Amino acid sequence: MNINDVFHNCVGVKEESDGLRPVRFGDRLLDFYRDRGEMTDIRANATAGITMDFTTSADTVRFDYATGRFCRPFVAFDVYENDVFITTIREPDESASGTVTYDKRNPGRTRLTFVLPYTTDTRISGCDFGDDARPVRDDRPLMLFLGDSITQGMTAIRPSQGYAYLLARTMGFRPLNWGVGSYVFDARTLDDVADVDASAILVAYGTNDYTKIREGAMTMADFETAVAEYMSGLRFAVDEGTAVTVITPIWRSADCGTDEDRTLMDRVRATIINQAVRQRFDVIDGLALVGHDDAFLADGLHPNDLGAAMMANNIVRAKLG
Repeated sequence: MNINDVFHNCVGVKEESDGLRPVRFGDRLLDFYRDRGEMTDIRANATAGITMDFTTSADTVRFDYATGRFCRPFVAFDVYENDVFITTIREPDESASGTVTYDKRNPGRTRLTFVLPYTTDTRISGCDFGDDARPVRDDRPLMLFLGDSITQGMTAIRPSQGYAYLLARTMGFRPLNWGVGSYVFDARTLDDVADVDASAILVAYGTNDYTKIREGAMTMADFETAVAEYMSGLRFAVDEGTAVTVITPIWRSADCGTDEDRTLMDRVRATIINQAVRQRFDVIDGLALVGHDDAFLADGLHPNDLGAAMMANNIVRAKLG
């Protein structure tokens, strides 16, 4: 078996000195995000949404992992058997390397899916998946996720419990997660969109743009221009039949407590809606997706596992309604 074939929801696999590193972006975009700064570089290289997917009759499987830089400290691998969530294998925070050993629950040939961390770049080596292991072929249509840290998966503890992975799985798509923490509407990130041949695209930026405007690092006029350029660039990049859905920023308790802050966020949302509608994209109101209670947020901004599940469920409701 070619071990490269077990990796899914990525655009390629790089051979590193300490293992195989599946990547979400091609070299051009990786270089682009690296040039934006270390924080963006770390997030772009993280293995958000990427899986190892294979069938085997072996009772026990194992593999070695190595990590790099972290945007969150969690090192966790979610395990599915026959497409049923079984467990999360939690390693020590910011673990630089280790070995994952998993005892299969189902007898006989079983499909095993390991969801890799969204928090760090992950390299895989030393795989022992059994003598009869075979990679799984995934023929589901592709859903491309374009967004910031919330799309990347922060701050769920379990890597398969971010809203993007949950939503794609629920709706019968294979996900390609292009969420990059801290990022904003930027048309320069769209050059490779046409190459991935997505059947559906979900866009969810705006929360970092709001912060930049609030802190004086961006003007409202600059934001309006950036959103217009992004939406028109996305319309140009995709086929007319590609389903594009734009989500406005979700509710947050952090740094949005004054009337002035809420007014600014309303202007941000209105700008996103206006430009999305101009390009004939569907729009979902982010305020309706996650409960307006800090119980659903990890830090006043990012959904926790519970909030991400609510977000995915309410996106499905909005799209089916």
